Amino acid sequence: MPNRQPNRNQSISNAALAPKGSGMRAADHPEPAYYFSRMLFFNIMLILLLGVLPQIGIFQYMIKAYNNELYRFNTQSVKQIQNMVDEQLLMPTVQIAKRNLTEMPDVNTALFYPMTNDIRNDYSAIVNVQETLSALQSEQPFIRYVDMYYFNGPVFFYGTRFFYFPEESRRDAGFRSPWLNDFLTKDAQVGWYTASAPDANGTNEKLISYVRSYPYFAPVDRRKAVFAIHLKESAIQQALTDTFDPSSGLALIMDERGNLISANGDTEGSEAYARAAQLWAGRSGGSQSGADDEQGSFETTMDGREAVVAYAHSRVNGWDYVTLVDKSLFYKKAADLKNLMYALWAGLLVIGILLLYILTKRQYRPIDTTLKQYSLQLHDLNEQLAINKPVIKYHAMMELLTGGESREGVDVESDMSRFLDLELRGERVCCFILQPRRESGGPVPPQLAEAYQLAERLEAQASGETRLWAIVAQDRSIYGLLNASLPIEEMEGLLERLIATVAGDGYTLCVGGVHELEQEQGAVADSHREAFEAGKYAFFHPELSRLDYGELNVAERVSTGGSVRFFAELEQALRAGEENRARQAITGAVDETLAGAYTADYGQHQLVELVYTFHKTLKGLGVDTQQLFGADIRGEASRQPNIEAFRRWLDDLAFRAFRHLDERRQRTNRDLVEGVRQFIADNLYGEISLDRAAGHLGVTSNYVSRQFKLNTGMTFIEYVTARKLEAAAELLQEGGLTVSAIAERLGYQSTNHFIRIFKEKYGVTPKQYQKNGPVDGS
Repeated sequence: MPNRQPNRNQSISNAALAPKGSGMRAADHPEPAYYFSRMLFFNIMLILLLGVLPQIGIFQYMIKAYNNELYRFNTQSVKQIQNMVDEQLLMPTVQIAKRNLTEMPDVNTALFYPMTNDIRNDYSAIVNVQETLSALQSEQPFIRYVDMYYFNGPVFFYGTRFFYFPEESRRDAGFRSPWLNDFLTKDAQVGWYTASAPDANGTNEKLISYVRSYPYFAPVDRRKAVFAIHLKESAIQQALTDTFDPSSGLALIMDERGNLISANGDTEGSEAYARAAQLWAGRSGGSQSGADDEQGSFETTMDGREAVVAYAHSRVNGWDYVTLVDKSLFYKKAADLKNLMYALWAGLLVIGILLLYILTKRQYRPIDTTLKQYSLQLHDLNEQLAINKPVIKYHAMMELLTGGESREGVDVESDMSRFLDLELRGERVCCFILQPRRESGGPVPPQLAEAYQLAERLEAQASGETRLWAIVAQDRSIYGLLNASLPIEEMEGLLERLIATVAGDGYTLCVGGVHELEQEQGAVADSHREAFEAGKYAFFHPELSRLDYGELNVAERVSTGGSVRFFAELEQALRAGEENRARQAITGAVDETLAGAYTADYGQHQLVELVYTFHKTLKGLGVDTQQLFGADIRGEASRQPNIEAFRRWLDDLAFRAFRHLDERRQRTNRDLVEGVRQFIADNLYGEISLDRAAGHLGVTSNYVSRQFKLNTGMTFIEYVTARKLEAAAELLQEGGLTVSAIAERLGYQSTNHFIRIFKEKYGVTPKQYQKNGPVDGS
């Protein structure tokens, strides 16, 4: 939208601009020492580039390579530890519990029978439990004991071959007390514990216990048993040692409370493992992991030495596998690296000295030969001056129009003025600008050749003491200057007649004021500035073919005020989805800009703010305007030719935006209903409510209820009931479950209520349906 002054940066040197006879001499060149110092400086810089900089680059590369290798080794090692311990020790332990407590439906098996029967006097049942636990202990070599505590009785089988009745015996559970107390009094479902127990030789053996309740999610008052598997910590330590040799660094297993579980060496009395464990516990802060990621690495300091720590989180429990490697172990090759770098640097230095000698010898030539070549080049530039006259004229005119030259700078007696024919002999001057019209659907802006031809025809119209000069600007506008000694009114009329004779309807004439050359300093620049300022208003008045600076009353226009109510109205309309209201806000903002006595810059600023409000609001609604409109609309706004085209352009954007918002709203509602259906299917056997479904989808329950009814024709409750009754029918046909069990599984608190609604849907009771199958037509 805004009109911009072209860059008047000159691309031709003073020597090229100097005409013949200007006084430039071939002898005016630098001293010989100047060339020698330049060559010497260049060659020294070349030596630095070839010698020092590559050396720095090689050093940085080698250091980076060693660091990368250290990080790679540490990361791979901790990953191997994770795979070894998780897959070969922890997962098989968990699978034993899962296989024997979850995947065995027969309640009469050895482990399940005591849960519902009193085995106090049932010797065979006791022997069956002991034999089963002994078999489980033998499945893996790293299992030390398998325990089973039954709430029915209660009775406690421990150490595979021993048992007692807690209510009849005051026997101490020993190292089993911590986890047994937790599972008897708290809602713990599963846990990992460490303890020490005496072995056959009377020494303490470190054990790691995996404990879980049965049923798994039952509270304390509904539990039937607690199952525990005790692993040998020595097996885990051996796995760490086999995977990560102690000579390479420290390997530790830490639990979520920051306690050291095991290590790849003897932790008793070892300060190194103790400090490493403290370092990790301090970093993790007691959280489940020492970092936010499942695995990673970082640098730290231990005992004043730099070290690299890598970690990985267990996929089975809350343990962290940590390796710590001293950097000095990997930097033993530093001396070899240093010697290699010295050798490379010495070689590069020798090559640089040779290159310096060769380049200096070849580049240094007698100074008189250089001066002769320079003189020939200067002579060639003088001959090309006439060829470059249009370019020189353009730069000289721009200097004059923008105030870079005073009237004395183009004195009628100067060689440059005569060469360019820029002799201001009249008393008054008036500047003008011909702007190509860029109306949407209107004439195409003129080609560059056409603009030059028009400028030449304009200059040819002047005669006698009336002089006119014209140049073509970068935007194909024509900047002109009329110089005469006529009265002000006659000069304005003469300018309009001269331009009307040559230029057609494809241009808008922007005229500055008529100024006195003798009485006003910078008269030409002031008149051109006024014409340029008048040209800014062509955007707001595309219907006018002539814009006069004086008639526009620019000095009386304001650059403040205006109402922002239309911006707020547009934002509210977009958010509310009210298209007519948004169009009214756009029309109101544009009309107010036209009606207000604002400066052109402030008016364009208001329109830019309107577009920015439109863009910001759509972005806040989650709309990618770049993708929707195929361009950045903030940049497109500046390319609109006039305010009417701007109005149509913004109206079209609003139309497309509202179509997009409507389509997205409909698509969102369909996705919402499908999400509700999926939630019901996923939680059919759990607790289902409208509030939980709405919370899962992140919307209100009223909105879910309304949209579900509109899209399915059923209420939320009706749909849930229908799905549950269908599931009940399938379970009845499969057999194996009683009617009350099916009702409880589907979340019905009352079996009678379940029977009643089932009969309403299928015409028979659940028992009859299970016995005879579905009734015809149900």
